[in-house]
Amino acid sequence: MKPISFFSLFIVGIVIIFSCTTLKRYNSIEETGTNNTLAGIDLFGFRLSDSKPENGNKTLWDLSADAQSQFIKILNTRYPDNEEFFEAMSFEYLKEDEPLFPDSYINKDLRMIFSVFKQRDYGNRNNLSGIELSPADRIEYLKIMLSIPDDSGVRFTGWNMFTTEYGTMDIADVSFSRSLEIDASGLISSDKKESGGELSTGGKSSASSREDQEIKYRYIKLNGRISNNEIEMEEEGTREIDLTGNIMADISLEFERFPELITYFIGLKDSAGKFNEPERIIMQYSEVIIPRMEKVKDTVFADLKMDYVYRNVIKGENTFPEWDDRIKYYRGSVSKTVPLFTSNDYIPDFYCIGNEKDSEGRNIIKMGAAFKKEYSLIFRTYKDASAFREWLADHFNRNGNRNKTVNIGGYTLKFINEELTDEIYKKLPGFSIIPCYW
Repeated sequence: MKPISFFSLFIVGIVIIFSCTTLKRYNSIEETGTNNTLAGIDLFGFRLSDSKPENGNKTLWDLSADAQSQFIKILNTRYPDNEEFFEAMSFEYLKEDEPLFPDSYINKDLRMIFSVFKQRDYGNRNNLSGIELSPADRIEYLKIMLSIPDDSGVRFTGWNMFTTEYGTMDIADVSFSRSLEIDASGLISSDKKESGGELSTGGKSSASSREDQEIKYRYIKLNGRISNNEIEMEEEGTREIDLTGNIMADISLEFERFPELITYFIGLKDSAGKFNEPERIIMQYSEVIIPRMEKVKDTVFADLKMDYVYRNVIKGENTFPEWDDRIKYYRGSVSKTVPLFTSNDYIPDFYCIGNEKDSEGRNIIKMGAAFKKEYSLIFRTYKDASAFREWLADHFNRNGNRNKTVNIGGYTLKFINEELTDEIYKKLPGFSIIPCYW
């Protein structure tokens, strides 16, 4: 057996030094398991509101610096009082014409808050999951899906998540220096007789290494996809980042459309405040788009599902860094049915005049004319309906209008397939202002 040379020892030492590193992701990982009880999700804080276009009005601060200076001088001249001057600076100028009421009621904005949580019964093997949990555990990945039925009468049209949001994390920025010094000395025997004996040898060698670590990790903070009846969001965790918490999403909705006629009456009273005769009243109507009433549901439900990957620490040091942990991943999935909104949140607040028939329905006043389609008398606001009801009551209280029908603009008022007269109006109790949709 040949003796190991000094040079070979030196090379081996150099290789060992330069092959070692302190940068690890984890110590070891075991086979992935399945457990659906380690995390959960709830939906709360939802709010449905009318979709409003962007305000195109301009203020002083939308002008250039020179224009602002000149405009402030003008305001100072026109409003010398300090209080009026400051109020004038906040005025809106170049206002765009905004309709008093929208022509469409089918576009809505929905704000939802998803709350992700996990089990925290640390150190207890007898918990619901049957796994010994640790404070170092975390949800490493999750995917949330929210879907609505095809027959719900509503679809998703857009949201506030058009680009993927990434995060960057510094993994390491540390320099390590190491040195190795070898002191070799010994005797070398010679087989040659003329050498006269043994030779001595000796020497020192040293080696050093420097390790500069600067590593960044890019991960998905939030990503999403959307279709007509489903939205999908995903998050990716990383070192020291647990995905427990809330996610807020603003989503645009569109309901199936249906045209509806809204009626206006102009000139119910004269300049002195007295009620006019029917021939002096002008009737106007406009068409608006509302959700299709045949598919109105008391509550619109959605299916909520979350898939996740749970990082469980089996064994490790009591340290914050994760590189010394022995871990096991668990895949899980949870799902539930959640309410999104109720019919009161999206049905227009239109009003009619009629009476409650019984528990099965009700009757309302309609408008009809010869060779024309009959339609319900619908008012956009409670105030408009109340004003016409007052006019109608005054009209039927006049002696000259007894047993006469009411004709306005070529249309006749009808009730339960009959032309409305004072006899019908007074005979049926309970004529009041009622919501158009229920």
